[in-house]
Amino acid sequence: MIKHRHAALALVAAIAASGLAASAPAHAEDPIVKLVSSQNGKCLQPVNGSLLQGDAVVQMTCNGSRAQQWTVTGISSTAVHLVNRNSQLCLDARGGAVNGTPIQQWTCNSISNEKWGFGITNNLLVSFVAGTASHCIATPGFPDGLPMELRFCDSNSSQLWSRPAG
Repeated sequence: MIKHRHAALALVAAIAASGLAASAPAHAEDPIVKLVSSQNGKCLQPVNGSLLQGDAVVQMTCNGSRAQQWTVTGISSTAVHLVNRNSQLCLDARGGAVNGTPIQQWTCNSISNEKWGFGITNNLLVSFVAGTASHCIATPGFPDGLPMELRFCDSNSSQLWSRPAG
């Protein structure tokens, strides 16, 4: 357990040092990215390109649509909001920092469920839900339409995400 806590603290320090999460309001210069699974090359998007709060975020074959584009907006020195360009809703972990927590889109606010960070050396997409940095977005398999979930960060390929420009 201590080893995992040290790894999580090191990850938070790395995120802070990366400069990706500088404090700033949203503006036109915020980067727009796709979130692409290193495991299967699929992109994150709301289910069926939904515009509705509470709908699941799933993986789909990348197609370049606005539903697969996310604006990275710094909200603190260590965290960002990931705002879907199609729905204008934030990537959100529904509930606490436990394995299997579903990922959804929700109205952007200051709750920890919507705070994310990027590991600079291994492309982990880390959730700060419940004030922790112990869980990452993971894909549970390969088919299109699978809903994303939180898993304990372990650098498994199911948790690695590239961020090419959207």
